[in-house]
Amino acid sequence: MKRKIQIYIVISSILICTICIYVYRWEFRESRLEVSFFSLNRGRSIFIRTPDNKTILYGGGQNSATISEITKVMPVYSRRIDYVVIPSATPAQIGGLIEILERYEVGEVIRSKYMATSTVLTQLMKVVEKKKIHIRYIEKGDTFDIASTTLKVLFPDPKFKFNKTSLPELGIYITYGNTDIFLLGNLSKTIQNSIAKSMEDDGKDTILELYSSGISSKLSQNLVDVIKPKYIFTTKEKSIRFVSDGFFWSR
Repeated sequence: MKRKIQIYIVISSILICTICIYVYRWEFRESRLEVSFFSLNRGRSIFIRTPDNKTILYGGGQNSATISEITKVMPVYSRRIDYVVIPSATPAQIGGLIEILERYEVGEVIRSKYMATSTVLTQLMKVVEKKKIHIRYIEKGDTFDIASTTLKVLFPDPKFKFNKTSLPELGIYITYGNTDIFLLGNLSKTIQNSIAKSMEDDGKDTILELYSSGISSKLSQNLVDVIKPKYIFTTKEKSIRFVSDGFFWSR
């Protein structure tokens, strides 16, 4: 009997130590900006963790497959996402958000003031209203800080003349120290050109993301010439994580 108690104490001690190490590694991680691009069978979703441990989910893919990706970048004991961004009304970018909002505690939903309509978006906003989640409506020029990380809205621009080939979709860039990342999704070359006119080379270590196949035909050379990205990445490629220490991006 005494032998069994000793074994139980040893196993319990190992388990407690393992849990403590696990929690410590998540809660006291290095102060870095982490951006994880999920490779999904359908849709686009990007998970961002700021240096002060705030979480941002940018889009949710088309279905529940995004949840399995989220579990890989969040601790098992956490069910909170601080910010959920609705980048467009297309099912491929927001269909999975419905179940995510049902399963996770969300601090704030961020969406454009100007957005196309869709059945999926209507369903999603009903969940937002039901759970009484605060909504932040944004447009070009809006900027907000999350501690040392800054998010600036590049699009939609209310002055831009939209047409059937360029429905409003959110475009933002995120800055941390000497690094930044442009999230442009499906924004057309025409819209990218309009963004380029308001940008200048700030000498930062830059990533540019598009949600597109055949990226060379969908990318504005004017924008590339201005921001001079270190990486040009499409979320239709394999899952990948970029990490910034405030000076340089690494993978």
